[in-house]
Parts: sequence; structure tokens; C-alpha cells
Amino acid sequence: MRMSSSHPAAAVLAEVLAEEGVKHAVVSPGSRNAPIVLALHHHPDIEVRVSIDERSAAHHALGMALATWTPVPVVCTSGTAALNHGPALAEAFHARIPLMSITADRPSDVVGRGHGQTVVQTNVHAPHTVHSDVLDATHSDPVDLTQRVRHAMHMARCGGAGNSPGPVHLNVPLEEPLYGLAEAPALVGRETKEGPLKSESNSPIPDRLREAILRGKAVVLAGPRPHAAHQMEENRLEVNLPCLAERGACVKGPLVIHGAERLLQHGSWPDELQPEAIVTIGLPPMSKALRHALSNLPHWHVGADLEGEGGGWDIWNTLKGDVPASILQMQPDSDAMSPWVQAQLRLESTHQAFVSQWSDLQAWQTVSDTWQTWPEHQRPKSLHIANSASARYAQWVDLDGALTNHAAIHANRGVAGIDGCTSTAVGWTSVQRDPNRHWLITGDLAFLYDANAMLTDPNSSKPNIVVMNNGGGGIFRWLPGTQHHDMFERHFETPPNRTVKQQAEAMNATCLTATNAKELADALAQAISTPSFVVVDVQTPSSQSAQECERYLNAFQNK
Repeated sequence: MRMSSSHPAAAVLAEVLAEEGVKHAVVSPGSRNAPIVLALHHHPDIEVRVSIDERSAAHHALGMALATWTPVPVVCTSGTAALNHGPALAEAFHARIPLMSITADRPSDVVGRGHGQTVVQTNVHAPHTVHSDVLDATHSDPVDLTQRVRHAMHMARCGGAGNSPGPVHLNVPLEEPLYGLAEAPALVGRETKEGPLKSESNSPIPDRLREAILRGKAVVLAGPRPHAAHQMEENRLEVNLPCLAERGACVKGPLVIHGAERLLQHGSWPDELQPEAIVTIGLPPMSKALRHALSNLPHWHVGADLEGEGGGWDIWNTLKGDVPASILQMQPDSDAMSPWVQAQLRLESTHQAFVSQWSDLQAWQTVSDTWQTWPEHQRPKSLHIANSASARYAQWVDLDGALTNHAAIHANRGVAGIDGCTSTAVGWTSVQRDPNRHWLITGDLAFLYDANAMLTDPNSSKPNIVVMNNGGGGIFRWLPGTQHHDMFERHFETPPNRTVKQQAEAMNATCLTATNAKELADALAQAISTPSFVVVDVQTPSSQSAQECERYLNAFQNK
């Protein structure tokens, strides 16, 4: 006889999750959520990870969901704990990743009456979820509870825009006593299983778009595609058209260009490259310069017939609708492609000719160059990239040549916040083999901000971490705030009062320091031969890093 929680809602919840193929769950300590924790712990098919900080826990579950493409439940106690799932849910909502927040709650009749650890939790995450529900055993029988959880799993898999995945929130009011056990319930059968609606675009290719493609006047703008991040190389999209791609777009083709903002001349397209139409795939683009240069053009999206991706975002208020994925394999006239081929060659030659001083840019180039010298079996299998400056530098170096074949690249580009970058990478690595071959490149503020990422059990699987440590928020030196000399450093760049080394030691990591390119290359090599997980503290000068970045981008303007 297998045991479970004596609370019907908790017991049914665990049984349905296992029935639906859930293998992993993340829980945070608490008392009100004890029935759910007991039910998950006693189910033989679910592995439970404990994460102390609810905000980190939700990002751990996000990384695990990204790696397995299965809804991963994250469970917390009542009160403000429930609110801490918000950042990860917002990221999953905008990135269309299946995630399940399960928040234990006080009984509904005491909410708003001054009881401890009590806030209004029902629908608290509704704006950033595809489905919210309450599992209240005082108002629902086991059959109804079972149907509700099954429906929530269905919505997590295909309840978002265009039948895409997304996060769901289940709030579970629980009466005391909380720690009792009972025999695990037998689930009621179901006549039919909810399945995703057929997602495909049967719309014909508009004549206007077809003509632009054949004349080389249509570009594909490929943002990150989280659903494809864990897939093998052979499943990457082949794109024959000029393709302006971000890392994580999982595309390949003769004219795939990363960091395409470098093609612009003072913010505008050269005449020979000026597009007349846009086809998007994946998430919206990061580059403001690209978004501005492509404004006011007619826009179509590929996604309705790509598994897990769904409809597009009306980025420029010019979205005309969906077009089939077959459009990406159309062959423009060869003469029409010549300007793009020449632009691609100019971009590469300018990049290769640029010689940078020690800075964030040179550090990124050193990481890429060093990994390319390693044998295939030592190169990273996955690379997670934190937001802000890190996500931008990643567009400018040859990561395709630096990583192993079939490698995954991911950044939390749904909302693009810095919170949870480390935790997401930890969650991803926890369900992978060869943890020493999974890496995170982050900035010092993002690394310190997510300091609780390692407060998790088990904690044996951790990515190696490279911290680009320029003494604060280096991205702000790219922005107009530098004109406020009297307050810029304190209020915008914000040098931290804890060192990267101190934080790494608090995480029980081996900390290696690099202050130049040779030390960085040596530290990377040492990292893969060190038994414990490693944090490489790459110390770069803040002002010089900003200057080198500006000088680098100006080199393309001069071309």
C-alpha cells in the first residue's frame, strides 16, 4: 500500500502530475504546503528538489521545464512566498515555457481577517499565466479535483497564444492538520484525453511577400526559440532567406547573421539592404536599433505550424498574420542575394580585423577563442547567458564554433530581467548529464542578485560560471545616463559591496580570478579539470569596457 497526504487536494494533485508524465518537482520549505510536499515525496515517479528561496525555486523549475519541455511544478507555502513565483511565471509567460506554480493557501474563510502569512492568492498571477484555478477540497470532490488538475496540465502544454505552452497557477487552500498520511487515491478514468489543437498555417503566401522574397527584399528576424533550445541540431530550422538571428534562435542557413545591428549605418539600412517585408520566428528581437530600423514594414510570422511556438507578437503594429514554415526554404534569385552575401563578408572581415584592449569585449572573444581550441568532447554542451550586457556581447562572437555540436544556447529573453539567470541555469543542469559541460556567462550584478541560486538540495549538479566583473552595471554606460556625472555611478552603475569571490566562496565554489586574456584562458582550462564547480571571476575595467564597445561598433560605421 502506497501512502500519500491525507488531504484530498494534495493527494490527487500528486497522482495526476505523475499520470501526466511529470518527473521533477521543486518545493520550498514551509508548513502550509506540507500536504503537497508529503504527496510529492511519497510518489515513486517524482523526484523532488528542495530550494529555500521561492524566487530561485521558481527559476529552478523554469530551467528544468526548459530542458525537459514538461510542465515542472514549483510548490511553496502561503503568504508572500506565493508572490515570489511571479518573476519566473512572467518569464515563462512571455517565453512560452510550460511551468506550474502551486501555492498552498490558508482556508478561504480566513483570508482578509488578519491571520499570519495570508494574502489574497487567488488569481494573483493571472496576468502572467495561461490558466489559474483553485483546488479547494471543501468545495470539490476527488473527481472534480482530478479533472481540474488534468485541465491545468493541458493548459500548461498548449493553453497559450496559438496553442503554445505557458505557465499555470494552482492555488490550494489547506485546513489543519497538515501532516497526516493516508492511502494514495486511485484516479478516476477519463473517456478522452485533452490534446492540443492542430497548429498549422494553411494561409497562402501573400503575393506582396512572395515578390519581396524573390527580389531579396524580405528578411527573417529570428528571436530566441525556447522550445527548440533542447533539441538536436537536425531539428534546427533551415532558412534560405537573409536571416537576422539572435543566439538561441536555433536556425541554420547560408545567410544567418548574428548581431545584425552592426549592418546598420547610423541606425538605417544601406540602400542595397533596405527590406520591404519582415518574417519573424521566435521571440521578439532584443536590439532596439533593429526594431527601429524595421519599423513601418509589413510583417508576417512563422509559428502556427512550429511545435510549441504559436502566434507572433505585433511588434510594429503591422502584423498581417501567419505564414507557413515552408516560406523559410524559398530560394530568392541569386543576384538578389549578392548584397546580403557582401554585407555578411564585410561584417565578418571587420570583426576579425578589430583588435580590442582588455575589456568585456576581449574577455568574451577570449572565451569563444579558447573553447574553439578544445576537443569536441570538452566543449560546452549548453550555454546560458544572463541578460543586459552579456546577452548583447554574445551576439558578436562565434559561439557556434565554440560550443559542441548540438549545443543549446539560452537566455531568459521572455521578459529579459536579470533575476533568476543563475537559478535557471542550475535548474537546466540538474536534469542533464555531464554537469561540467554546462556553462553560464553572467555579469557581476546578475550573479550577486541571484545569490540564493545554490541553496538547493540536491546541489551536486551545477554549471561552471563565468562572471564578467566590470564593477557594476556596465550596460548603463551604453545609455544616456552617463551624462549625470554626479549620480551615475551610485544610482545606475551601482558598484556592489560584495565581491564575486566572496559570493563564490559562499556558494562553496572554487573561484578563479582572471585579469587578462591569458589568465582567462588558463582559468577556463582549469575549470573543466576541477572536481567542484567553478566560478571564474573575470575582472575588467568598467570605463574601458564601454569605450572598447563603442570603438568596436564605430568600426562597422566606418565601413
